[in-house]
Amino acid sequence: MRFSLITHIIQVSFLCFFFGSCDNMQKTSREYTYFGGEIVNPNTNYVILYKGNGVNDTIQLDKNNRFLHKIDGIEDGLYFFRHNPESQIVLLEKGDSILIRLNTLEFDESLVFTGHGARKNNFLIDMYLQNEVEREKLRRSELQLSPAYFIRKQDSLLRSKLNAYEKLTNKRSLSDLAKKTTYASIMFDYYTRHELYFHNRYGIGGLDSAKDLPKSFFKYRSEVNFNDEELKRLYSYNRYLNYYFTNSSLIDYNNELSHYKGKTGSTVYKLDLVDSLVQNPYIKNNLLRRVTTNFLLESKNDNSSKKVLNHYLSVSSNQKSQRELKKLYRAISRLRPNNTLPEQEIIAANGEIVKLSTLFNKPITALYFWSMDRKDHYIKAHKKASYLNALHPEIDFIAINTDDEQTKNWLKTIKRHHYNLGKEYEFKYPKCSTDELAIYNRNKVILVNQDGKIINAMADLFSSKLEKQLMKYSRLASIENKKSYSIVKK
Repeated sequence: MRFSLITHIIQVSFLCFFFGSCDNMQKTSREYTYFGGEIVNPNTNYVILYKGNGVNDTIQLDKNNRFLHKIDGIEDGLYFFRHNPESQIVLLEKGDSILIRLNTLEFDESLVFTGHGARKNNFLIDMYLQNEVEREKLRRSELQLSPAYFIRKQDSLLRSKLNAYEKLTNKRSLSDLAKKTTYASIMFDYYTRHELYFHNRYGIGGLDSAKDLPKSFFKYRSEVNFNDEELKRLYSYNRYLNYYFTNSSLIDYNNELSHYKGKTGSTVYKLDLVDSLVQNPYIKNNLLRRVTTNFLLESKNDNSSKKVLNHYLSVSSNQKSQRELKKLYRAISRLRPNNTLPEQEIIAANGEIVKLSTLFNKPITALYFWSMDRKDHYIKAHKKASYLNALHPEIDFIAINTDDEQTKNWLKTIKRHHYNLGKEYEFKYPKCSTDELAIYNRNKVILVNQDGKIINAMADLFSSKLEKQLMKYSRLASIENKKSYSIVKK
């Protein structure tokens, strides 16, 4: 009898899944919460559900690529679900029976929720996608608008989203948590754009250079709670906090020059600012980690890196993150110019496992990296590399995929896009290799010479500086080739 009931629940759930939303079914007082769905073109045979506190549920897919997970005694809130290599949030509350359907070829864009609890989650993913598009448009052109036009544009977008929010809350009886989370997904992205606009337009000049900004430009700041336990996993909330502390530290730093000097000093100041304003351990440690990681990845000086790392260790309470950043510091120290690039095992498109050093057959090799979780990035990255290679044929451009457990899908992807299979590889041990090579930035490029000596391990594929560097290196490579030719001729 029990088995039949469970079977019936699964059948009803999937009927709802394929033939329409069950969100308008009468709410029950279920003690259990269900999370399930279907993955089209799965990358692995499982989905991971986790809340960021070290407790993970690994849920196996069946032969039809479907899954159903029953949760007893759930803690209401935002969760992450992951299907390698991508992840997204889901708001789960007691009694929800949420089903997802997604196609890994367009992970976020194809994600749809059905079942009881679906509407709040569909709203969150819609806002997430809409904000991504609008933020990209902002970066391309709207950051150049005058303050008056910028505010007018953003207020118009905000009104449209708040109208959608009102329709959501008027049609459905949402919990206070669901109302708060969906509303926050709108407002914090709105706030972030103001911070992004200020940072791009006025930068380190601070408020003194922003005389054309209205006094009310940052009025929203007084409403922000830096310690919101319920929002700590919301993307828009965390993105806002990152920009806020960047801008706030720059503004305040201008008035503290006697105590803090240079980029190292400003980073130490930012760590202190986070430490003084944020009490929530989860939020504080994430912010401290991000500030320190960014500095270490950009620093060209081991002494400065050590100073920032030590200050981070004095204010952080997350021992796991402390170990990881110590490891990152050591890795970056080994990636300084003239050091030999740490050896890695990689997999070729024909399945052969080779050493990374065997690929350095030209005077200069440029290694760039990509993951299937960002289709827009890997398409642009390959186009950019192809363009640069056409300009500098004496430089070898090698693409390395960083995804774990993705060999079949990696091969499908590179063949579908007709990439040069002789220049495409993936790491055999992605986690180990990305750690040793400090691959935190998607745009990272590592330049090495024919002997495997590092020229630049922190280049940016889309930076104008890289093009200037490549032009310089190309001339040097050309000179070396001519010398070698003369010696052989003699």
